[in-house]
Formats: sequence, structure tokens, C-alpha cells
Amino acid sequence: MADIFTKEKRSWLMSQIRGKNTKIEKKMKEILSENKIKFVQHPQMFGNPDFILEKERIAIFCDGDFWHGYNYRKKIPKQKFWREKIERNMARDRKISRKLRREEWSVLRFWEHDIETRIDYCINKIMGKVFERKV
Repeated sequence: MADIFTKEKRSWLMSQIRGKNTKIEKKMKEILSENKIKFVQHPQMFGNPDFILEKERIAIFCDGDFWHGYNYRKKIPKQKFWREKIERNMARDRKISRKLRREEWSVLRFWEHDIETRIDYCINKIMGKVFERKV
């Protein structure tokens, strides 16, 4: 299926998509702050995690459901462009997580829908990892 937009219009639309300070990042920041967890947002380091807990060496990623391939096998996009884009994102996510773990970082990835609807799940996962790394 051909794109319904011109190349210029598609480029402009894509440029409007935020990479930082997204709605889910703002929600995660609120979660961390409310639980008095010290964090650094958008640290300059490999993989560009959304947050790190520096002392515990925990990297937190807030992954958008569409862009990072949530339930991808059940909802494979029809357009080749989107399939390839999402598959590249998924491969990049795996590569980043592996490298950070080799460098002794714990990597937590949260799906957009979990951040929006399962706050207790997110808190419990983060606090569990914090406790685990302190022991």
C-alpha cells in the first residue's frame, strides 16, 4: 500500500513525534518522584535510557507500544516501511539491553500501556530491582 502523504508531508509529520519528554516519560518521572527515588533523566550514555538510577546502576526505558513492537507478532503492520522500522527498533532495543547488562547495568523496560494503567506494577518492579541491587 502506498503512503497517502507526499514524502515532504510524511517527513514533517514524523518530525512532530517527540523523542524526549513524552507523556509516558512524564508519567514515569512522576512515579519516581512520588516514591522518592533519585534519578537522572536523559543521561548522556550508551543507549540513551530515559532514566537511570545511578547509584544502583539501573537503566529505565519507557517504550511506546507501537514504536517498540508491543504484541508485534499479532499486529504486524501491513506497510513494509512500518514493519522494517519497528523491527529495526526492536533489534536496537535488544542490542542496547545486552550491552548495558554486560556493563553491569540492570535494564528495566516498561511498555506505554503499563506506565499508563499499571502504576503499581511499575513501582513494584523498580523497587524490587533497587532492593536487589542494594543487597
